[in-house]
Amino acid sequence: MEIRSLFHQNPQFEPSSKTKKLWLYCRRQETQIGSPGLLCSPKQWDLTWFFIIILLEIVGLYLFYEYVKNLSFAIAFFFADVIFAISAHLVYGEISKTKNRLFLLRERIKIHISRRGQKVLTLAREGQINKEQWKLFWLKLFSSFFYSLISLLAFFKIVGFIANWPGRDSVNSISVTICLTYILVAVLQIYTTGYFAFSSLFFIMFNRNLSKHKEQQGRLYAEVDAGTPTRNLFEGIDLHTLLLTNPKYNELGFHHRSRESLPQFNNCSVRNHFIHNNKLYVYGVVTDDDLNAFVNSHANNIDARLILGLVLLDFQLENFSIDSGIDRYTEPIPFPAGNIAGFGAIEPGKQPTADYSVARVGNDLDENRKEKAGYCWEYEWVLEEHLPADDKTHPATTVTIPNAITRVNQLNVKVNFEGLKAGNTYYLSVFAKNLSVPFIRGISSPPFPIRIIE
Repeated sequence: MEIRSLFHQNPQFEPSSKTKKLWLYCRRQETQIGSPGLLCSPKQWDLTWFFIIILLEIVGLYLFYEYVKNLSFAIAFFFADVIFAISAHLVYGEISKTKNRLFLLRERIKIHISRRGQKVLTLAREGQINKEQWKLFWLKLFSSFFYSLISLLAFFKIVGFIANWPGRDSVNSISVTICLTYILVAVLQIYTTGYFAFSSLFFIMFNRNLSKHKEQQGRLYAEVDAGTPTRNLFEGIDLHTLLLTNPKYNELGFHHRSRESLPQFNNCSVRNHFIHNNKLYVYGVVTDDDLNAFVNSHANNIDARLILGLVLLDFQLENFSIDSGIDRYTEPIPFPAGNIAGFGAIEPGKQPTADYSVARVGNDLDENRKEKAGYCWEYEWVLEEHLPADDKTHPATTVTIPNAITRVNQLNVKVNFEGLKAGNTYYLSVFAKNLSVPFIRGISSPPFPIRIIE
């Protein structure tokens, strides 16, 4: 839960590659699409359980020493429990990835495999499923070996305790209670200790990365305010093109369909990611909470809901260790998905020109921005007409209306409607280029429709 709030407070922050790999060892839960989960919001219950383990181990240590009279054995048993539990958890990160890869394969999504140092797409999906299943079996067998040692150690504790009981009747309420305590400790060691150890290390690394980021933030803001431009345009992921052309998704059956027949994805924003016009814009880490929020935004669209979840899970697996540790500044998205400005109407005979602002067209209000408007973004305006195609298998043709827009200042323009056809609808969009380093994002607002009336 803590990581989720930290990401909301610091949407431009991305932890290092080592920290992300530790993330895979934290406890996780199934996502909204049924996948095992990958980049979770770590739960805090393991801390409570680990303190209970410590308390029970101290009680067991005292009683074992009291009756067996060997402190070295008692301490050795305690450390052996912890070492076995952590050792069993060493492969949990790989187990997490393998389970998610299996989920994608079973949902007919191809995955990359390493072959001679290069990544290639799987060809025989059934064979790859068997390979991943065997890999998961051996990983779980490795963990089970150490879990068996914890259980065996609990058995030795019980036998040693009963064998050294001073009274005649070694089976009584006290000895039974102590034996049950040893059993409970073994269960909790298996259930909790590995998660607690790796989650604690993850939080330490995460907070260290975040502190370093905040130290650099002032310098990054200064460069943004100075308006340092670069020319690396960031484009969204076209989900329809992905389904039509990417070989990873050809078994879903969309390759031979038209764009109009593909599932339509709702415009929505999740943290600092969003979907607009069937394009997915991703900035930084996609967590399981982000995936669930995107999926829940498509609750009434079953096909889009599942496909989007699979695309996001595949993105998590492919990109969670790429570009890590690059501390980049990204300002909050300027244009919320969806337009609340309403439908525009112009009567050129009475009003040949009209003024438009970023706030009206893009719904980009100052209160929605964390930085100073006009400093971090360079705005470009476009007036277009959409001409429908003769056949419905192709998208509408977009015709730009040149010389219709006059810039008033950074945030406002004047549009001249003289000569435009009465009865037609034109679309005004504002296109934002981010001037922050190290890259520029090219983002268009939702088109603002303007109806020309007679």
